Amino acid sequence: MIVLLVAIEMKIISNASGYETREKVVVAARDIGEGTVIAAEMLEVREISSSAVHRDAVRRIEDAVGMRAADPIYNGEMLLRGRLTQEEDDKVKVLNRSNRLFCLAPGWDQANAWQLEKDQHVDIIFVPNHLDQGKACPEASGVISVNPPQAGIKMMKNIRIAGLVDEDGKTVNDSGAGTTPKYVIFEVTQDQAVFLAYAKSNGRIEISAVP
Repeated sequence: MIVLLVAIEMKIISNASGYETREKVVVAARDIGEGTVIAAEMLEVREISSSAVHRDAVRRIEDAVGMRAADPIYNGEMLLRGRLTQEEDDKVKVLNRSNRLFCLAPGWDQANAWQLEKDQHVDIIFVPNHLDQGKACPEASGVISVNPPQAGIKMMKNIRIAGLVDEDGKTVNDSGAGTTPKYVIFEVTQDQAVFLAYAKSNGRIEISAVP
């Protein structure tokens, strides 16, 4: 009888030692890019081993909705509070990774002429100082001649504003926010950047936009 009781006790202890508690945490249901505002459909709740739960883990979906991803979050990854932020993503970035950023400092009459905003698309017009400078400018995709072609005026249409920067080097959301942008940063291709660099030194650059 004693042997039987000891065996039963050992079985109970063995089963108890193999028991593992589980906890609910929020994980990404798909890849979430850096700076993305998180929505409920991007997340799901899963039960995982308590030993695998990070102390900074998000436990409820509603605690993450509306926050921004401070870093890329990958599908199936546990959400951590330290990797979420409420701050606006004000970094100046290209949407096409093969493009680059190009900075212009417009004249005072241009910076105030329109309500320029990040992600707005504008036309850039190059007016050469002399006719020969217009004829000699580098070729670039999207650059067209304006009638009459003899004037040498060139235009690039539908160029994205990647960001606006004030005189202190801080980003400006839009030119109507009480701060006049000192610099306008455009997203352009490599050959367009070469064209704009030539245009800066050999004429005047105008920004044309619909408010």
